[in-house]
Amino acid sequence: MTSENIISSKYTPTAVIPLLAASMFVISGCGGGEAPASGGSETTPPATVQSALPEVEIDLDEFVVLMDARLPTGPVSLRLANRGFEEHNLAFFVLESDSIVWETDGRLNPGERRSVTLDLAAGEYRAVCNFSDHEDRGMIVEFRAQENTPRGDGADG
Repeated sequence: MTSENIISSKYTPTAVIPLLAASMFVISGCGGGEAPASGGSETTPPATVQSALPEVEIDLDEFVVLMDARLPTGPVSLRLANRGFEEHNLAFFVLESDSIVWETDGRLNPGERRSVTLDLAAGEYRAVCNFSDHEDRGMIVEFRAQENTPRGDGADG
């Protein structure tokens, strides 16, 4: 018998099919874990890991700045979203002195979202999109940063 005869007689097509099926069964069991939940991703952080900072949503659109009239003092996470079709930026000015205390790093493109951390002191502020003529077209809003006060103490807040 030649080596060709040994190989061909040893691995006939009828013998290979069960061997392949058994191999696939063994390989499929080597995944080592459960599949991620539908719609999930293995790189998604657990839902229990969240920022301890208060979050403030700010939407920029033509031609309006949508945000709460009162923000907490101290470190806050600003979640900016450009919901319009034009570029926008945002700057915070102290009302009393008209001095700028914070502004975005460049403009937000249409549909862009950003999260930034800001340490906000108590006081009266103005939020403005000062790109092009957007401020003159209504992208300006005043707000107050104040410490949260417990309800029922008679304080305005």
